[in-house]
Amino acid sequence: MSPASGISRRVLDGLVEAGLMTAEQAGSVVDAARSAGTHEGAILMERAYVSPFDVMSVLEHEMGVPQVDLASYAPEDDAIALVPAPVAREFRVLPLFEIEGMLTVAVGDPMDVFALDTVAERIGLEVEAVLADPVSVDNALGQYYTDAAVAQHADSAAAQAPGVPADVDTEVVEASDFFEEPLDQTAAVPVAPVDEAASSRAAVAISETMEQMAAESAVQSGPAAIDLDVLAVADTRKVAVLVADILDHAVARGASRIHLLPYKDDFFLVYRVRGSLEKIASAPLSLQNGLVDGFKQYAHLGGVPATRPALGRVRTHIADKDLVLTISVVPTIAGQRLVVSLAAFKAEPRGLEELGVSEAEARALRAMVERGRGILLVCAPVAGGASATYYALLAHAAGAGKTVYSVEQSIEHEIPAVAQVMIEPGGLSSAAYIAAGMRQDTDVIAVDGLRSVEDVHLAVEAAGMGKLVVATFAAADIASGIWRMLDLGAEPHSLAAALTLAVGQRLVRLNCPNCSVETDGVLASRIPGAPAGLRDRAGSGCPNCGKSGFRGAIAIHEVLPFTEPVRAAVGRATGVSDISAAATAAGMRPLAAAGLLRVKNGEVSAEELNRVLRFTG
Repeated sequence: MSPASGISRRVLDGLVEAGLMTAEQAGSVVDAARSAGTHEGAILMERAYVSPFDVMSVLEHEMGVPQVDLASYAPEDDAIALVPAPVAREFRVLPLFEIEGMLTVAVGDPMDVFALDTVAERIGLEVEAVLADPVSVDNALGQYYTDAAVAQHADSAAAQAPGVPADVDTEVVEASDFFEEPLDQTAAVPVAPVDEAASSRAAVAISETMEQMAAESAVQSGPAAIDLDVLAVADTRKVAVLVADILDHAVARGASRIHLLPYKDDFFLVYRVRGSLEKIASAPLSLQNGLVDGFKQYAHLGGVPATRPALGRVRTHIADKDLVLTISVVPTIAGQRLVVSLAAFKAEPRGLEELGVSEAEARALRAMVERGRGILLVCAPVAGGASATYYALLAHAAGAGKTVYSVEQSIEHEIPAVAQVMIEPGGLSSAAYIAAGMRQDTDVIAVDGLRSVEDVHLAVEAAGMGKLVVATFAAADIASGIWRMLDLGAEPHSLAAALTLAVGQRLVRLNCPNCSVETDGVLASRIPGAPAGLRDRAGSGCPNCGKSGFRGAIAIHEVLPFTEPVRAAVGRATGVSDISAAATAAGMRPLAAAGLLRVKNGEVSAEELNRVLRFTG
């Protein structure tokens, strides 16, 4: 049952704000769902207050939830391992990827978003939705949640998990600069000795529900065991010591997340280790606030009251590891729920060429960053690597002596010369942060994720002030990204005048160099623009690539300068095809052409390119 305090509440508020239902109706839906023990979507369908189309419209236009093509990329093994098969099937959610405690899932039916609060409760992670074709979601669930597939993904996730050494790297896609990687503790962090009793208790540590967790014994590690009973007599200093002990203990166990979960009269200290939850300790719920406050102080969030969500990020050093801790606190009806994400500190962003941008395109992008104004737009599907390009552009801008102000949903790279702000859940909107940045004396305003028409309007306004705006936007390519902005409500002529340069990109997996072999070239010949007799290569699978045939990932790009003919096409556009035709006429090299070059060079197989771009229809 959803308390309508998370995703459900936001969707209901969006429906009310859009005039599709009244506040009284929304309140009655919440009450009825609570009484019936179901989610709000079921009540909405029963009472026919709104249609699934209405909900989809609010998700897309008011909340900025993107639509994705599941054919464009495969779910990550770690993500699949985070959602038990019964949960995925019951709620029809396909986990795609997880970054800093936020799991992105695809739903086929827009009404299914009302069940995501329950999904978040079940798996102990925050959940974010994207929309996909319902048939594709169902097919993918059948593909990735067969018994064999679940075992394969669990093994793959465990092989890459903290504290598990491996003779060979079995990860299918090495995309560390595109996706958040699990914290690597292999052979670097000493694990406290585990006594025999602790080992036997570990066998029952994995749980899917809070009821199961409440009944289970705690998992401890010898002399480093965590005793929460000290909270009963602890002062501020002792709580700070306890927080430090928990962090040390979690890193030693190879945990990627720390949870403080309120449940009835108690709260649980829980670690996520190799995709599974382990109950470490428990204590009376009355003692939890002191420990939550201790973690808040550690992340410099001491001024945030317990009635408000809080999000903080702090760099620290634990067990000879440079780590970044992201601390999220959400007030619930049971008490404060805290999640700490532990991730290895990332080095500075990679350069444009390292990300796959051609030399000519990289020169155009650098020139734009150094001397340009207007909007530099980066379009890519969710998990399409847009953030990696975003950080490369910001690093170059800072290195060129520009003052840069960046608004981000989550901070993946720290760039000392850039003023980076992270949007707090339940706090100010991204538009408020953008507006604040416009009042700063800054050359570049950057936004990693334009989500609403207000965001777009402010980006256009900033461009009109003579600033360079670097922004990412969830879309399949440049033409569809611009059309979606217009569909959100952007004024066509103002947007056309503000746009200066756009980048579209997709991620493709690279052939394993150790096992790639030549194919018959039948599929390669169907790539748009392919020369006659083109033959391609594909990985056959070997121990070096985990028998996947792939080793690494790279992005393919299209870059479009906005000439006057292109701007005119945007101003009068009646569909994606108008913008696409103008871009082609302006000489833009499309994604298919960039992919074709990789196929010619034997780096990417025609089958992989077809998986991403669907050139065969």
